[in-house]
Amino acid sequence: MPSLKEHAKAFYATLDAQDWIRLRNLVTPDLTVQLGSAPPISLGAWEASLRMFYTGFPDGHHRIDDSIADGGSVVTRCWFEGTHRGAFAAVAPSGAKISVGVIHIDRYRDDKVAEQFGQLDMHGLLRQITGAADEDSPQNSVP
Repeated sequence: MPSLKEHAKAFYATLDAQDWIRLRNLVTPDLTVQLGSAPPISLGAWEASLRMFYTGFPDGHHRIDDSIADGGSVVTRCWFEGTHRGAFAAVAPSGAKISVGVIHIDRYRDDKVAEQFGQLDMHGLLRQITGAADEDSPQNSVP
């Protein structure tokens, strides 16, 4: 039987393959997802959010750096990487290659994801696709 870490790795590979049918087999029907500070959303709303993400970054993929399994949960520290080839967050395709930090906590029930908590560096992502510099970055400091 696969470990929870192996389940998590397969889960993110399924997301990156944009295999929405297989994804529904890897989650519980009552899945709840909480992205950042937003209120929890259902499987259908999450799938719509994922499709929007992969429309903006069709080659998007998770590069997993670390995962920790404890009890029925897996914490995954990774990077979401891809090329901005489609509209995303009202930003026209820029062709920019992006790499943003992500942390997920996935709670499993009967070998399926029942809850997901996700934190993604949206500020960094938007900065990368718009080319806007961070006001506090050293390049904007006056010596």
